[in-house]
Amino acid sequence: MKKIWFLSVLFVLIFTACTKKADGDTQVQDGPAQETDAKTQADSGEQNQLGDEEAPEKGSYKYIRSIHSKQEYKTAVRELTQDYLLGTWSVEVVSEEDNYVFICFDEDGTYYIFSPFGGYLGQHGSYKLDGNSVTLSFPNHRESRWDDLLFPDGKETAFVYDYDYKDFYNVGVLRNENIILRKDVEETPVGTKCFLKGIEVIKTDSTAVVVKENLKIRYEPSTKGKEGSFWYPLFLRGTLREILEDSYYDTDTEKGSSNSLLQGTVTSYDARTVKEDTIDGITAPWYRINIYDYEDEGIPQYFWVFGGYLEKFDERKEAEYNQQLFNAAMQKDMFIIDENAYQEYMETKAREKLSIVAKDSVEKISKNGNVADSEEKLEGTVFKIGMTGKEVIDLLGDPPQIWNTDSQDWKWPSSDEYMRGIKSDKFKYWLDYGGCGYEIIITFTNDKLSKVVTAWEK
Repeated sequence: MKKIWFLSVLFVLIFTACTKKADGDTQVQDGPAQETDAKTQADSGEQNQLGDEEAPEKGSYKYIRSIHSKQEYKTAVRELTQDYLLGTWSVEVVSEEDNYVFICFDEDGTYYIFSPFGGYLGQHGSYKLDGNSVTLSFPNHRESRWDDLLFPDGKETAFVYDYDYKDFYNVGVLRNENIILRKDVEETPVGTKCFLKGIEVIKTDSTAVVVKENLKIRYEPSTKGKEGSFWYPLFLRGTLREILEDSYYDTDTEKGSSNSLLQGTVTSYDARTVKEDTIDGITAPWYRINIYDYEDEGIPQYFWVFGGYLEKFDERKEAEYNQQLFNAAMQKDMFIIDENAYQEYMETKAREKLSIVAKDSVEKISKNGNVADSEEKLEGTVFKIGMTGKEVIDLLGDPPQIWNTDSQDWKWPSSDEYMRGIKSDKFKYWLDYGGCGYEIIITFTNDKLSKVVTAWEK
């Protein structure tokens, strides 16, 4: 859902970015190239390779191909021309993890800065094209951290167009030491050795893998790289939905972040490093994985992990993986007990156990007057005078309700009471017969069973 949202915003941004000036009135770009008839094309020597298709946006890949001969097209790309420069370029800061800003070049020598989340930022400035070099002046005003990243000297930034540079996403970029601008013209093929944020990698298909052990996530492919952090609660709810629905646990939003990819997590990678490392005697490359936190407004988060602790995903083992993930999250204290769900669980568990263990005994007590307060009256049942509360719980399970001597009424035990051991003078159970059945009250005197009372409830 996040990916769809992000792509939708990006599409709208790219479509509208280059039609908006700083004053909001003047068009930045001329729009689609005008179609010409066959005679005009023949006279000009231009080759329109699109046939009857809709004329492309000026500055786009198809636009350049439609107005230039093959040789002219190569020149337009290898020797950066005004036509090729026009349009929207995405920005990647090599040293930063998040890169959500775009620069749009206009034919009048002006550029504009856009955000996919906020649209036009009100920033614009002039640029100069000199051969394969583009120099951007500092924008009209300071807006955000992007100013320091794009213009580290506070004055201007120069980029060189490198046609042969194989970026992870595209072949051919505008770049300097810290910044890459890409235009999505020629996609880098899978299997290509290329650069991702200055790191030499091999681009791969999106391949599903599972984590064999808790694995550190990092923003750089190195044991010295900065550790990442992932917020797990929504991810766990989505991935472990069936397990959590059958339990009394819920995710703890206050303890939901971790610097590890938890064992059993199923993820995928799209790049691996050319360089390999040896860790714990295992030699393997690093893999760039992506993982979603399931927020309504977000994007996939990318991290680097050492490949020695990944294995190929096997859908036949999905239930096993989910149980491993649940156990790993439990060890990280990422779950809390939902009191209502816990009480319902314990009530169900007690009823199930009671119906198996005590059915005949309860029916016998009921036939003999509903009250059994002596060894003689309890003879032939699972109950005995003098049983401790612990022995009753071991026999029947935790009671759904206990007597509160302070308030003089019945209450649901808390999860803490279940965990620490229940102390009460009375336990209440139910024996279910499909919507009706017996209510059973067990009374203790000095923690010794002294009486069992049954009552039929419809």
